[in-house]
Amino acid sequence: FPVTILDDYLSGVVKKNKNLQAADESLRAASTRYEQANLELSPFLTGRAFYQDDKSNQYGLGSLTTHQEIRQYTLGVAKKFSTGTAAQVAGTLTAVNAEGVMNQQNFQAENHTGTMTFSLTQSLWKDFWGQATQLRWQRESLQKKLEVNSTELQKRSFLVEAETAYWDLIYLQNEQKVRETSLERAKRIETWVKSRVNNGIGDKADLLNAQGLVAARELQLISTRDEYKAAQEKIRIILGLAQDESVPQLEGNIQNVRSTETLLEGSGNKVVRIDSYLASLEFDTKSVVSEEAAEKIKPDVNFETFYKTNSYDTTDMKALSKITDTNKPVFGVGVNFSWALDWDSKNAVTSTARADALSAKLKKEQKIVEGESAWKELNRRHGELQARIKAAQQLATIQVAKATAEREKLSRGRTVTSNVITAEQDAAEAELTLAKLNVEQRKIEGSTRLFLKIQE
Repeated sequence: FPVTILDDYLSGVVKKNKNLQAADESLRAASTRYEQANLELSPFLTGRAFYQDDKSNQYGLGSLTTHQEIRQYTLGVAKKFSTGTAAQVAGTLTAVNAEGVMNQQNFQAENHTGTMTFSLTQSLWKDFWGQATQLRWQRESLQKKLEVNSTELQKRSFLVEAETAYWDLIYLQNEQKVRETSLERAKRIETWVKSRVNNGIGDKADLLNAQGLVAARELQLISTRDEYKAAQEKIRIILGLAQDESVPQLEGNIQNVRSTETLLEGSGNKVVRIDSYLASLEFDTKSVVSEEAAEKIKPDVNFETFYKTNSYDTTDMKALSKITDTNKPVFGVGVNFSWALDWDSKNAVTSTARADALSAKLKKEQKIVEGESAWKELNRRHGELQARIKAAQQLATIQVAKATAEREKLSRGRTVTSNVITAEQDAAEAELTLAKLNVEQRKIEGSTRLFLKIQE
């Protein structure tokens, strides 16, 4: 698994980590989940076959029907449009065989009827010209955007965590090198001091100081190696590597400063934190839900009309062939009205939706303030770290030079061992402090993934 630099490492995380793969699947699901809501606007094919055997007595003017066999077949297409209009076209073929008595004589008759019905329904108040459908589309679009960006926030948060682990491992690699180098120098000092003591020109206290330095350096190195192994194991988990796979040797320049502005994704003139953006989307969604609630409790007034043709003949096929004849039509028109009278329930629906919208509005306003403050603070800390790094660089240079000078003085017998040990410790800590500050700045740059540019 050849990973050496940050970009390659993050590419490996995206490809191998199960959490990110699951998030990608969630994004794909979110992109299609709300398409199914339009199923109610899809055309529907309807069909019906019906048979009835009726032996009840049916009295008519001068007639008595004692037995009827009825066969009926219906085929139609129905569709609701985004305007709230519902249309249906249906063809029906009916065959009736009747037996009975008319004018004291038995009769047997067969009748075949074909009808073609065109019906139309249009809402005039509730869901007026598809208002409910338009609100539903608007809400679903916002919900989809909210779900997609929520999943995107999860991905970005995990990538921030992955980059943090990357820089932690890079720092521990540097710390391990510093500890190993410090241990080597401490051992050389111990060897030199021991030689002086054996020659009778050194002090035993100096030897003990040198041995204490070696022991301290060994302990620090052991601790660093332990932390390094733990950091490697974290990288293994993030990359989704099996136990028999080796963790890649990561490389990175901790001194490479990146501009926070250039790391931002998105297009626009305003920088927002993603959770602030999500709060804005949630408020927009709840506002639409509030409008939907008000739409649902409106009185329902529907305009209805239909037109039906009729054909009569002695066989099914003949009746079917004349099903579109308009010689004997039926036309109807009407208005349906309904209104829920449970005022408490209706008020509860609207007041609950309005309260949710107000809550979302307050959260949005708070998140916007927090997000703006967080972006300013991120850039302030980035700049502050740059100043601290510059000072730490100067300090590390001085301390390393001082330690080198003290070692040279010790080799000429012009200083005591304790001064060398103090200088060594100060130099090592100065180098590690500089490395920590550099890594901290790299982590801050990585956290810009939690922000994006949008059009205001």
